Amino acid sequence: MSIALPTEQQIADLHEHLLARHGGLPGSRAGTSLGSVLGRIHMNLAYQFEDPAVQQVAAFTVNAFAAGHPFNDANKRTALAVGDLILLMNGERIVANRHGIELADLVIALAAGNIGQDRFIDMYIEMLRRS
Repeated sequence: MSIALPTEQQIADLHEHLLARHGGLPGSRAGTSLGSVLGRIHMNLAYQFEDPAVQQVAAFTVNAFAAGHPFNDANKRTALAVGDLILLMNGERIVANRHGIELADLVIALAAGNIGQDRFIDMYIEMLRRS
């Protein structure tokens, strides 16, 4: 099964929209690029996951953006929005509809290093199941 993913431009536009709506510092972080985070995602999808489900791809992508910090600001917001976008592009329900606060707390814990990637992915997918 082929999973639709947003383009680099779509993600950049989404990030700009989030900044315009909620505020924040524009631009990318020095030494990190959106392309490198997307490269990590594509590499892991090709070699780490065998026939991943859309939910796994969305969860891994949220993790990659929260950990990769490609932007000066709004990395966690963008991570969550990109995860939702992947779910929507592939005909799935989004997590934030019912679990917004719980999901935000989970991403904050992930970005702070309080939970690891595998635990985050499991918890994200569990929230999707409860939606």
